[in-house]
Amino acid sequence: MRCWSPLLALLAAACASPGNPPAATAASTGLATPGGPTLYQRLGGRPAIDAVVDAFVANVGRDPRVNVRFLLTDLDALKLHLSEQICEASGGPCKYRGRPMKALHAPMKVRGAEFDAMAEDLAAALKTLGVPARESQEVLAVVGSTRADIVDAEAR
Repeated sequence: MRCWSPLLALLAAACASPGNPPAATAASTGLATPGGPTLYQRLGGRPAIDAVVDAFVANVGRDPRVNVRFLLTDLDALKLHLSEQICEASGGPCKYRGRPMKALHAPMKVRGAEFDAMAEDLAAALKTLGVPARESQEVLAVVGSTRADIVDAEAR
């Protein structure tokens, strides 16, 4: 099934990519405390992140507010990039290998309401999978910091 867009890639996490430094990183957002586990570890590592990504993409696919935008995207590639981004942004060992987010999303003319709908879909995925409130809030805060790179300036 092919039904999403690269729009999702930035929503899942703010992470570094060439020419597009993140608005927030694990170190700058307090995702890791000195001597404590990183958000990546608290989420349960890559298997748990992959489960969140699967649930998120499924939610978006059922969401009539945004699913029409995602008719021609390679779902496997999308999930890989989303997982890489969340892994990296949460202090894990992964590196995001996709395109810079601002340049990727500029031609899409994404509206603020679409960004908000997808953030709601992510929050629902986190809740469905029983991710604790603290970790869910941290993931959503990182996602929120990406809004300016995704939402079209004229559609904010």
